[in-house]
Parts: sequence; structure tokens; C-alpha cells
Amino acid sequence: MINIDEEPMNQDWVKQGWDLPPYKSKAFRSIVSNLSKFRKLPIYKMAVRNGLIKNDKWTGKKIP
Repeated sequence: MINIDEEPMNQDWVKQGWDLPPYKSKAFRSIVSNLSKFRKLPIYKMAVRNGLIKNDKWTGKKIP
């Protein structure tokens, strides 16, 4: 039996991009209250791998 969520890279396979407000922004904090739990999610790890988050700071596109 195949479990597509078994490997960390596949756990969030439908969501392959960042569609949240910039990390740690006011809008982001209104959605995510627990950063330590969020940092364990595949979307966070993917953002780090893709260079959107470096040293736990948002380096992606700025939204005015």
C-alpha cells in the first residue's frame, strides 16, 4: 500500500507554494498564533528550502 503522506516532501503535495501573508507579518500573525508549531509544518520547511524564509525571517516578496 502506498502512503503519499509518508515522506515529509509529500505531506503537503497539493500545496506547493506559499499562499499565506508574508511570514511574521501582522496579517500572518492573525492567522497563525503558534509559530513553534508552524515551523514544524511542511509549508514552513518548503519556504525555507525555497529561500522565502532565512534565519526565521521573511525574505520573500514584500507586500505593501
